[in-house]
Amino acid sequence: MGVFDSHKSFGKAILYTCSAESKDFFKVYESSDDKNVILSPLGVFTLLLLYAFGAEGQVADEIVEFLGAANKRHLTDSYRKLSRELSSMDPDLLAFSDNVYIDNQYSLNNSFILNAYSYNSEADIIDFRNPKSAAKTINEWVSTKTKGKINEIVSEDDITYDLVVGLYNVIFFKGHWAVPFDESETREHCFLTDDFQLIKKPMMHLLKSLDYFEDEGAGVRMIQLPYKESKFKMVVVLPSHLNGLSMVLRQISETGLLHYVNRMNHSEIVINLHLPRFEIKSEHDLKNILPKVGISSIFHGDAYGVVNEAPVSVDKAFQQAFVVVDEKGSTAGAATGLHITYTSLTPTIPFKVDRPFLFAILYDDIVLVAGTLSH
Repeated sequence: MGVFDSHKSFGKAILYTCSAESKDFFKVYESSDDKNVILSPLGVFTLLLLYAFGAEGQVADEIVEFLGAANKRHLTDSYRKLSRELSSMDPDLLAFSDNVYIDNQYSLNNSFILNAYSYNSEADIIDFRNPKSAAKTINEWVSTKTKGKINEIVSEDDITYDLVVGLYNVIFFKGHWAVPFDESETREHCFLTDDFQLIKKPMMHLLKSLDYFEDEGAGVRMIQLPYKESKFKMVVVLPSHLNGLSMVLRQISETGLLHYVNRMNHSEIVINLHLPRFEIKSEHDLKNILPKVGISSIFHGDAYGVVNEAPVSVDKAFQQAFVVVDEKGSTAGAATGLHITYTSLTPTIPFKVDRPFLFAILYDDIVLVAGTLSH
């Protein structure tokens, strides 16, 4: 049973944020010059929800509608279960943290801070009038949470004179394959890039029974790699056609990733898997992306319930994310920020991942990070 089995539309909304033409991920993919993309939909969702605690009217309505909930209370009650579960895990496996930085000339609304605390968020007073010191404090927090994988999410220039509150979320995951790849079997193989160039990539090899799904009509093939750590898994979606990644992403946008994951065969099918060893790092300006998926009021509408002294709106929204996949397992993470200013053994099936593909790391039915490798 998934965390959100009692709230299907809510869980579906989270999944859509990773894979949809109508949601974040496909917009990120389309707008990126570099088609090696990694994004944490859960990180984006978390900060939107945190901001919704202090918002009413159109600002709150857009967030609630985007996340597929009936109302704000439904949204927050469901998220509380997930937040507590993720926050209670071994930090060497999964670190899931929020922090609210409030400028020392302002004070947080009592209701807002109580809601934030109820979801295990941290809250700290900071002097945004000292940009160098403020940036250093925030970056040190992010670096600690991501084990040094993300060391600078903000610069001095990002700390503007009218900054009142900074909301930050960090997700860090380091999982180990249930059955590791044998490093001695890793070989250089050809990989056809998104611009139809043949390049050499180190391909890991595994011959094992894996959950498998194929839909010839949709042009989709999929395998699932379990991690040793319970409930975590990586899904690899391989287009049947050499240039089929965009089409696959569009189809997933209409159904959600779980539509395919839940149709996988739990059988003794032996997969002859060749998977690239890879590393991706991405930076995203979410202020350019969120309005395309229906979230625009946060950037100009007033939220009166965040701080006591003045209404606020979001000035900047951004995310850095990374993933490393090798023979032993995967390391992945993301840091997301909102800057808020006052208003202004049978026959084997070959599965050679030698073309652009989609991947996602899931905890149960929740997508932690999703990405594409195209070159």
